[in-house]
Amino acid sequence: MPSKRLLRILIIADFILVALSIVGALVGESSLPESLRAYEQARSEADLTVKEWVLVGVSAPLLIAWLVSSFGLFFFWRPARAMYLVTVVGSLAVTPFTDVYITAGWVEAIEGVSLIVTGIVLALIYASPLKDLFEKPKNAVNP
Repeated sequence: MPSKRLLRILIIADFILVALSIVGALVGESSLPESLRAYEQARSEADLTVKEWVLVGVSAPLLIAWLVSSFGLFFFWRPARAMYLVTVVGSLAVTPFTDVYITAGWVEAIEGVSLIVTGIVLALIYASPLKDLFEKPKNAVNP
């Protein structure tokens, strides 16, 4: 049976992986070939389009909700399970509307591992005995 400790370790690992991928996206640009760095530089200097503003407006609350739900999962807060699922599905729904982005291979590998960890967390909180920690307790006495 999976333990609470395993779930907590996976939540911490996912937080670290997401943080590493964000930092990697910021610093990994230096490892790109010159032509790709020039493209990224030109793109970063351009004004944001309406579409990009909308994506920021949707992604920022999703990121905050993910942080809150991860924290909630760590402490077995009942609403955190649904909130976590909504943030994962919401992030997947937003992805097709993003533009092309260029990142180093090692950053992509970190993001891939993070997705695997997210899948394991979802499996644990919805399809393992740990799901009982997030459900309403059953009354001992039936009316």
